[in-house]
Amino acid sequence: MAFCGFAKGAAMYDSTPIENMFLTEFLPAAPEQFLKVYLYARMLALHPELDAALADLASALRMDEDAVLDAMAYWEQQGLARRLSDRPPAYELLPVQGGASGMDRAYYEYRDFNADLQALFPENLLHPAEFSRAVDWINVMGFSQDAVLLAVRHEIGQSRSKSPRPGPLFKRLDRKMLAWADRGAKTRAALERELSYSDAVRDTAARVVSRLGMKRPPSDDELAAVRRWLEEWRFTPEAVLDACAETTKARTPTVAYLDAVLKSRHSGDADLREELVAALKELDGGATQPTPDELAKYARFRQLGFEADTVRLAAVQCHRKRKTRFEDLEWMLEEWQKLGLYTRQAAEAYVRDMGLRRERMRAVMKRCGLERATRMDDLDYLEAWRAKLPDAVIDYAADCARGMHRPLLYMDRLIAEWAGEGVRTVEDARIRHEAHVAAAKASGGGKASGGGKANPALDYAQRDYSAQDEDSFFIDLEKEYGDGGDGA
Repeated sequence: MAFCGFAKGAAMYDSTPIENMFLTEFLPAAPEQFLKVYLYARMLALHPELDAALADLASALRMDEDAVLDAMAYWEQQGLARRLSDRPPAYELLPVQGGASGMDRAYYEYRDFNADLQALFPENLLHPAEFSRAVDWINVMGFSQDAVLLAVRHEIGQSRSKSPRPGPLFKRLDRKMLAWADRGAKTRAALERELSYSDAVRDTAARVVSRLGMKRPPSDDELAAVRRWLEEWRFTPEAVLDACAETTKARTPTVAYLDAVLKSRHSGDADLREELVAALKELDGGATQPTPDELAKYARFRQLGFEADTVRLAAVQCHRKRKTRFEDLEWMLEEWQKLGLYTRQAAEAYVRDMGLRRERMRAVMKRCGLERATRMDDLDYLEAWRAKLPDAVIDYAADCARGMHRPLLYMDRLIAEWAGEGVRTVEDARIRHEAHVAAAKASGGGKASGGGKANPALDYAQRDYSAQDEDSFFIDLEKEYGDGGDGA
């Protein structure tokens, strides 16, 4: 028994000294949970009579035992703890100043770098293998510390996981670091330029210099040119490679000559480009630049006789239907071509006519009990009915069809029968309809083709659909753009 010692419970009222060097050098970068473990361990080191095991420490800090072990592994990496045994786990704390052993000095040399590296993985503990690999990137491959941290940060950003595991990530990154080292991207600035190029840009650039007979990797200027062709001018890689054929006109084919060729193709007809940009803005709501293929297709539509305002109106219709691809605009214009809607005047007249027809069909559908937006096939029904009977008789047919399982189909058959019988007025239609109903009842056949009792459950207040509710291809250009249709 020791000559003297703390009484039971005295540790609660004692104090635990923490060096200022720890507060300035280790505390800022330490994860919060790891810091809790270290401070509590410092107290236990001063009071061995507490004889706290791993489970006791974890319980006191309300942490899992594995989380406590991760924390102690972190402080071991920081040179402030040393593992004494694995079963049971036991550690001793080392002094803050000069505590690193000879084995740890290599780690301690990169302590700040390693702390920054660990900070990139707040939910995962880096193990010595990851730190060692990162130091190899610096000492063996020649990367700067800033470049390594940038590369790791970028790789984390490329991961689909919110908390990627360090081991697999470092293995994937090792292959990329080797490629970047071969290309000389070892400083932060050089690596930033390297990362700014997409795989498509780099692959296309490599194929271009090969096509031009250059047996070397593309330079930074050439990569920048290819990025401009693909991302700003919207050429496809295939279009870029096809343009390489024109460089045979030069005595010495170069990327600069190819750039001039593509610039000429990109410029195209300035007026056509401006018109198409305006239409694409209506189509997708952004400042989209047309691709060469889109510009060529637009030129074909203009050659067919479409006015620029007609194309713009078609783009507005597509946008209202949430169809925002150029292919949707193509489809719309092809449909309008079938209808001969090449001019703004013709398109607007069609728009107004379609608006009136939809309004009329909405009223008919409301009378027969249908509560949904009108469709193009509904308008086909209306057009066929109007060719046979007046609107008043059509309204009466809708009243008769109310409660039927398929009211529009019932109306179509009813109107065809009335037209064949020479009906022209509502009174004539009512006489024939009532006669059909009476005959059906007398024969016990239930509902006759001419009618039947409407289902009272369907006699409820119907919602009024406005023009905005319609899933329509058609709007009024004057309402959309104001006078002149130029957006003013």
